[in-house]
Amino acid sequence: MKSTTKIVVGNKPVIFCLTYTCCLLIPKMSSSDSEVTQGPVMVERIYQAVISSSSSDPPMEEWSSLFDIVPPDSPKMVLFKQGLFDPGSGEVCAKYIPLSDSDVLRHPYYAYPGIKDPGIEEALFGPEKKKVYNTNGQELYLDLCEEMHIIPIRGFHRGLLEDAINLRYYGVNPVGIRAMCLSLSYNNHVRRLDLTSNFLDNDACYHLGVLLGENATLQELILSGCKLKPEGLRRIVVRLAYRSMDLLDLSRNDFGDQGFEYLAAQIIRGAVIKRLSLSYNHLGVDTAVAFAAAIEGNKSTTHLDLSWNKFYPVKGASDLLRQLGDSRVLTELYLSWNGLTVGMPLRKVLMIPTLRLLDLSNNRLSTAAAKAICARLHMAEKLHTLDLSHNPINPADALLILQKMTERAVKLQNLLMDDIVVNKEFAALLREVLSLKYRSKTKITHGKVIRDYALMIPDMREIVMRRLFYLTDATEKCDLDIALYFLKMYKEKELLQPRELMKALKVSGAPLDEGLIEEFSNAFPGPKLEKGGKTVTLSKVVEFVRRLWPEKQLPPTPPPPPEPEKKKGKGKKKKK
Repeated sequence: MKSTTKIVVGNKPVIFCLTYTCCLLIPKMSSSDSEVTQGPVMVERIYQAVISSSSSDPPMEEWSSLFDIVPPDSPKMVLFKQGLFDPGSGEVCAKYIPLSDSDVLRHPYYAYPGIKDPGIEEALFGPEKKKVYNTNGQELYLDLCEEMHIIPIRGFHRGLLEDAINLRYYGVNPVGIRAMCLSLSYNNHVRRLDLTSNFLDNDACYHLGVLLGENATLQELILSGCKLKPEGLRRIVVRLAYRSMDLLDLSRNDFGDQGFEYLAAQIIRGAVIKRLSLSYNHLGVDTAVAFAAAIEGNKSTTHLDLSWNKFYPVKGASDLLRQLGDSRVLTELYLSWNGLTVGMPLRKVLMIPTLRLLDLSNNRLSTAAAKAICARLHMAEKLHTLDLSHNPINPADALLILQKMTERAVKLQNLLMDDIVVNKEFAALLREVLSLKYRSKTKITHGKVIRDYALMIPDMREIVMRRLFYLTDATEKCDLDIALYFLKMYKEKELLQPRELMKALKVSGAPLDEGLIEEFSNAFPGPKLEKGGKTVTLSKVVEFVRRLWPEKQLPPTPPPPPEPEKKKGKGKKKKK
């Protein structure tokens, strides 16, 4: 197999026929050769050449096939030559190199550095890197919502940077409580979380309990009206023994005595809850006993709301009030709507040195409670408001309590006794109390004032007489004046039978009412007839008619006509 190549000696090209047997050909230049001048030799390809003396140059039209075909410039090169393209670093992209690895390393224009690992080895064999979130929890909350396929709550996301998060009546999905609690676990901004009237299931309660155990920044949790059951409350308070809270509002739920046992156990173990609301939870005497035992060694609660429950058994309520009386930090106590009938235990409650508000409204307190209050009211040095409204306290007991307000030692400013009936002595004393200098800012309320007056019994005589007058006067066809009728009949007789009155009304066209006639005969009774019939005394009737209608008078009776005079006629003469 042969090939041709071109060798330039000096300025003249020489054509050789080459084979694959490779050797170095160096032509000798003699001085006798006058046609060939010495000069540099440029060799494009060096192979062993076998030159045949009999060969001759090919024709001119075949010369083009003896030269290498140069490919046209690429579009980028064309632009580069025109100054419209910048190749950058000058390196050629590897995908345009159709050469082997040995050629790349050998070729000076394609000597590329080794490819660095983009992280495949680390992704396959190394541990997965954990994402670090900010302590405010906003980014974590969004990622958790995306992972759980739930819609994030904008108000909660924005509130993670504020002091309080308010989701009252928001209708929060219980599934989303998990994302909220996890994002609040390390949050150091939010101190108050309000979830009022958002129905929470047991799973949501579990995450709230975990949150209370991990986040010490959260100090106020409001779960009013969340329909909590005993199991849900157990999951919420399971870690309260290891922390303190400013406010825990569990009002308007449905956990009852069974659920309260879990809270009482945490209080016994040392849970500190400064403001605790347990109103409207159907708590009974068992809760009162359990709570009394729980707070015996825990004196940290300053505001306690136990209203709208069922502490009406005397023993349980008495034990509870006695234990509350031992507190030295209690500021506000709400015991309304509990059916309390206690008396003596109220003395100990009033002796709490820090107590400022005591609400005993809407119970069944009576004389015993009023006397107990009067006995210790002067010892309540910081008591500002006492609410006794809507209790069955009689006017005498209310007056007794008001008399204590005349003493300067009593520091009470608001005495509320709405719907408690008082007497006129109470009203007079109230004006005196409010006129005192040290009572200028005192507010005292009460119910109706009982006056000393005699009840008036309606006079049946007036009723039946006015009814008869109305029936005869309002009827258009009736031409009977009942007052003149009785005056006329009185001139004729002393007694009137009821049937005669009925007949007169019937003739006049007035409507008949037998019941009215019967009552009329009973109002003006007369002696009975021999056969037992009733009569009406007309003198009594006329007396009442003249009282009601003094203008009614009978027309004057015309004088009788004069007797005709006898005519003097001719008569027989008397005999002498």
